[in-house]
Amino acid sequence: MRKMWWIAILLLSGMVPSLRADEGPIDPASYGVYYDRPEPSFYTGFAPRTPDPRHLHLHIGRGNQLRVTALLADDVLTEYARDLWQRWRTYRALVDSGRLVLTQNNAFDEFEQRLREIDLERLVREEKTLAPATLRERNLRLLERLNPGRVFRIHMPLDAVVQHWSAHVRPEDHRPLDGARRLELVNLLLPTRLWVTELEPGVARDVDALVARVPATPGAKPTPDLRAAYLALLARASHGLYPVHDGEIAFDEFTAIYPVGTFNEYTAWNGKRIPYYPTPGRRTLTTHQRSRTVDHIPTDESYSYSPWLPYMHVGTNMHNSFHTLWWQMEPAHTGFLPAVWRDGNRDDRDGRPYRYLWLLSRGPMSHGCTHVNAGHIAELRQLLPAETERLYDVDVFYNQSQLYDVFDIDGDLTPEVMGVRYFIAYSLRDKTPDQLRAPLERRAYYAWLYAGDLDYDAADHGVFHDVRDGRFVGRNAVVGRPYERIALREAAYEPERVQFYRLIDIPFARELRKVSVEHPFPGLALAAGGAVPQ
Repeated sequence: MRKMWWIAILLLSGMVPSLRADEGPIDPASYGVYYDRPEPSFYTGFAPRTPDPRHLHLHIGRGNQLRVTALLADDVLTEYARDLWQRWRTYRALVDSGRLVLTQNNAFDEFEQRLREIDLERLVREEKTLAPATLRERNLRLLERLNPGRVFRIHMPLDAVVQHWSAHVRPEDHRPLDGARRLELVNLLLPTRLWVTELEPGVARDVDALVARVPATPGAKPTPDLRAAYLALLARASHGLYPVHDGEIAFDEFTAIYPVGTFNEYTAWNGKRIPYYPTPGRRTLTTHQRSRTVDHIPTDESYSYSPWLPYMHVGTNMHNSFHTLWWQMEPAHTGFLPAVWRDGNRDDRDGRPYRYLWLLSRGPMSHGCTHVNAGHIAELRQLLPAETERLYDVDVFYNQSQLYDVFDIDGDLTPEVMGVRYFIAYSLRDKTPDQLRAPLERRAYYAWLYAGDLDYDAADHGVFHDVRDGRFVGRNAVVGRPYERIALREAAYEPERVQFYRLIDIPFARELRKVSVEHPFPGLALAAGGAVPQ
């Protein structure tokens, strides 16, 4: 029954893409991770590793969601199948040796089954016969197959993008520009993808020169000089991350969107209450002041030894961090949960019903940190660089409370407000889930979350009017662009794929989460090309 329930979750949620205008809402039967006791876990999903922090963008906007967008560089795609192979063989070798004792759930069985279904061993074996471009394309298709709805092949016609940028140039921009306007125009070169917060020396001159080349006739085809100047400035501002091929700006991305819990307070906006973000700004992952590492794992077992990623120091020994939940929810005794969540047959590895449920409250809840579901924070750690020292270069963009995360997720030059289909917010009383903050129903929940900002079109798709996004100047979060009308993008809730195991120690848990082609598990010898048991 446990296996069948998990397959149902995959069919209902994980195997559908985030919603577009022609798609209807499909939600899973349940959310969160069921468990019996706090134990460490490892990730059993299929997200890619991103070694270079410059290829990552982490963003929290109004609506209580964290967006993680990873630019899929050639090396990431070239190594993707071998990275999965490295993780699989490492897990299997540790299990077979008796060092890794699996407990509670069966996620590793499902991980192995999926990798056998795609015949991963054969795919890795064939790589030496493939040309680099063929290997890249094959692995990109594999990534899409294992992560449906989360991989985006972006192809923007260059002239359309240049015309789009030129349309933002105002008549007054042909007079001397101030620094704020230059910064805005630089970020508009590739809207919602450039997050330049300070102009490098010499860029101001290049911006002025590019503005001077914009034709006076609106919508005119870009001249060769304008096109060349645009490409030169884009390459400089983006550090060459967005190449042009055959007249298109072409690249590939992986985007994950997770519900989050934020500071347990509200603020007033347009006469209504919305969740309050007290520490907006461009933050950078930083050292935990007690363990002295950014790659922190708490020893307090209530957090189940999950990743804990600080992004802000508070005093001399406190932090604002990404971490999972600390309280216990017993579904059988949580009256506001639907009956299927409380009484469903989710038997554990021992054949008994699970006792607890890790279930994030998407709304005000924390003392200042950002709560992330247990499976999602495991995936977040997978998406980040394996090497601890590279985590210190990962930025987190945290909007002001009233400002949305607006992103052109599929590169069609039509940005959308980012959201996720997760409709659960509740409060605690005496460290125990107490009551719902909003009904467990999409429209009613959104009415509470967005405080009346969200309307609906005839097809029941969410639409906002007269809202703004967030931008960043230096380390400061500031008010961004206005949008008269903009759609809500509702990403599907991603099932949480983690396997529990018996605690060894903190260094073991940390290293197990780093495993990749470039970071093998310390001291574990894997035979070259060795197979896994079938």
